[in-house]
Amino acid sequence: MKRMCLLALAAAGLAGCSTTCPDAGSQKAGACCPPCVSQPAYGTLGAEQKLQRLTEELQAIGVAMQKYAWDHDGQFPPRLSRLVAQGYLPAKGLVSSADPSGGKEGGVPDAYSEWGQAKETDEPGSSYLYEFSEAVCQWDWKSYLGGKPDASAVDANRDGTVTWAEAKSWQLAHGDTTQQPASRAYTKSRFPIVRCYWYDYPNAGANPSSRCTVNLSVDLQTVFVAQPWWEKDTP
Repeated sequence: MKRMCLLALAAAGLAGCSTTCPDAGSQKAGACCPPCVSQPAYGTLGAEQKLQRLTEELQAIGVAMQKYAWDHDGQFPPRLSRLVAQGYLPAKGLVSSADPSGGKEGGVPDAYSEWGQAKETDEPGSSYLYEFSEAVCQWDWKSYLGGKPDASAVDANRDGTVTWAEAKSWQLAHGDTTQQPASRAYTKSRFPIVRCYWYDYPNAGANPSSRCTVNLSVDLQTVFVAQPWWEKDTP
């Protein structure tokens, strides 16, 4: 399945972003605003075209995050919605064309309940799972992160809680227990920061071969395809 998806993505190509930009006039100077063009509905596209569409959407978010980081001492936004609130993306810039709910169901479609919903990271009007969210972790990071650190090691700002951003920063730098050998740093181009689970909605709920996620990596440039549990795809 993974090989099929990667070949499809390669065939689709990483073309320039051409998603619509309804609120260009309200955007911050220099913010990402792809050309305003009319596009066919996502559901009418073939598999390769769908992957290219999602690649373009994620690349636009990546550009917006780069601009945000430039203006904020290299820091990622605490929530993706900050990109819209501060004009780095247009009002609908976090709603994927693949998401028929218009961002109402959050990063993981409600029909995919066995995938782990990560509801604490959901944001109004966003179709994406943001791995570096300020939301407090509700998954078992203690037994999963490389080196099995305690909270004091992962809690970078010493506020007594471990957020997704803090846990994911540790995982990026130290690895996790799924690796063989365990506990080694990940390559930034293969570590997701923004994830789209809507590629083959709703078929993927019942069809394991359709369970592809399309991911923007933490380098804010690379887009890659993986399983929902992306670590299983990483050598």
